[in-house]
Amino acid sequence: MRAQDIHVGKTYQNRLKGRTRRTVLGIGDEFRPERYFGSKVPDKPGVEYEQNGVVSRLYLPSFASWAGSEVEDNAYDHLIR
Repeated sequence: MRAQDIHVGKTYQNRLKGRTRRTVLGIGDEFRPERYFGSKVPDKPGVEYEQNGVVSRLYLPSFASWAGSEVEDNAYDHLIR
């Protein structure tokens, strides 16, 4: 998916078999991951998401690359306030 296709409150499944689901809780600079395992920290916004009850963060391009499609029936609406 493209980064501009990722939105807060939506749930996405992974590209491969689509079994992993992540709900986006926030997007922005304040949601950048605390650690980056590269030579240069990207100047990109972060994504905070929930997966199986655990909240984590990725850079937006990484999340978009992982995401295969949006899940229309959002079972995680109760997490978004």
